[in-house]
Amino acid sequence: METIKTLLIACVPAIISSVLSFVLAKHQTKSEIEKMQLANKHDLEKLMEQHKVDINAIQEKHRLEMDAKEKDHQYKLELIQKGHENELIRKKQELENATKYNVAGNLLTGVFNSVLGGALSSPELQEEIGKKIMNGVRAQETEEQQNDES
Repeated sequence: METIKTLLIACVPAIISSVLSFVLAKHQTKSEIEKMQLANKHDLEKLMEQHKVDINAIQEKHRLEMDAKEKDHQYKLELIQKGHENELIRKKQELENATKYNVAGNLLTGVFNSVLGGALSSPELQEEIGKKIMNGVRAQETEEQQNDES
């Protein structure tokens, strides 16, 4: 019994000491884990904030690029439209001028044929008169265009 008493006197403080050491170690470990989780949480929040800022910056850059491309595209469309309008105006003026020349030539040829009768009935003379009339009408038309441009 004496041995058991001695063993109990030696083992009880060792058991109490080991239980207290275990409880303290567990408490310290839990405290360290909470500190690490809190630090990781703050780091994660900062990273998420930075990520949101980066996304917003990329979206703004993309929007500005799209606006620039849209304006460039609109400008090209306007240039093409103006080119087509100018081409239509030029074609219209050419057709009007050709019609004027033909009508004037036919009218004057008819007038000269009826006034001078058979004297001008030769095809060579009619052709020459038609050329002179056309040249005169074209010269007049050129003067009008130059006056319009001035």
